[in-house]
Formats: sequence, C-alpha cells, structure tokens
Amino acid sequence: MKRQKRDRLERAHQRGYQAGITGHSKEMCPYQTLNQRSHWLGGWRKAMEDKVSFA
Repeated sequence: MKRQKRDRLERAHQRGYQAGITGHSKEMCPYQTLNQRSHWLGGWRKAMEDKVSFA
C-alpha cells in the first residue's frame, strides 16, 4: 500500500476519533467511499470506548 493512501486512511480514523470524543453522532461521517468511511467509523467507535473507560 502506498504511503499516501495509508495516510488518508489514518487521517480518516483520527478525524472519526475526534468527532466521537467531541460527541458527534456517527451519522456525521463526511466520507462517502467505503474504505475511508469504515476507518472514520472505526475511530469513532474507539472514541466511544475511550469515553466509557474514562467516565
């Protein structure tokens, strides 16, 4: 996998995580492509798990 493609997916995951931490719903995902959307949602889910862990 090319670095550029990997960076985009990492960025989607990080943005999903930030959205989850700040309380946005998963319907707010800005990505349309399946691969980027799944990484964003993965980050969002991780944020939800972390919020429950810290609470």
